[in-house]
Amino acid sequence: MYALILIFLLTLVSAITSRMNGGTPKILGKEILTVLSGSMEPGIQTGAVIAVKPVSEQSQGSFKPGDVITYKALDGSNSLITHRIVSVLGSGENTWYITKGDNNDAQDADPIPSSNVVAQYADFTVPFLGYFMNWVKSTAGIIVVMVIPGIFLVISSLITIFKSIMRMEDPVEVQLAPGESPPVTNG
Repeated sequence: MYALILIFLLTLVSAITSRMNGGTPKILGKEILTVLSGSMEPGIQTGAVIAVKPVSEQSQGSFKPGDVITYKALDGSNSLITHRIVSVLGSGENTWYITKGDNNDAQDADPIPSSNVVAQYADFTVPFLGYFMNWVKSTAGIIVVMVIPGIFLVISSLITIFKSIMRMEDPVEVQLAPGESPPVTNG
């Protein structure tokens, strides 16, 4: 029962924070993202959940080779890509990053402008949890994780209330000591 309540509360917190942050859950100041490809394997596996630290405009141009960044794709889709920086071109506001997935043979085709960088990888990953998180967002996942435990909690509460009412209606048996007479009631 406690496990169901914990899952219910964690899912609720995740859903609320993701709605407040435009679809990205946030925990302790870190955004939680799901990895959809194997470009960063074996360090970051497909289906993993990673934590990234959002970056400010001032720090977008301050990364160095070896840093793992999350940036908006150049195709205008607003999809996010997490790759490692292999080299840096320019400086300040005119900084461009050459990136590459650890599992890819070649670097990414186009340099990434620093203005597209939205976060830095926070060296935290939980393998396979992303599969579960994506499933929870589906209709079946919502039913299993939110509706069924919710129904279970309501039914459990109703049973507890019913049992309490039944106990109140039971006549109280008075234990008499040997030789003691029962109390007299007027009625």
